[in-house]
Amino acid sequence: MTDISTEPQQLYSQKAIGIATFFGGPLAAGILVRRNYINLGKEVYGKHALSIGIISTFLLFVGIFSMPEHIMAKVPNTILPAIYTAIIYLVVEKLQGRELKEHKRK
Repeated sequence: MTDISTEPQQLYSQKAIGIATFFGGPLAAGILVRRNYINLGKEVYGKHALSIGIISTFLLFVGIFSMPEHIMAKVPNTILPAIYTAIIYLVVEKLQGRELKEHKRK
């Protein structure tokens, strides 16, 4: 039987989180960042990450639906996902960058 504690934990890379965020929104980022925190033994931070992902998704939808239709029609479809993906990418670098780089070296 394999000892679980000796197996390396899976961590999602910044690139993986960025791709998931682009296609799945801030909620996808919250889920993956949460999983990373759980695997790093920081479950409380994981709960915060998921909560922020849920709140961010809600705020994104409120913002999109409150924009006048004639303005939204002028915005290319990829602009909003590109903006929130870039923001999340920088946040992940700030919060988990060191651990992700360390994990990649192993």
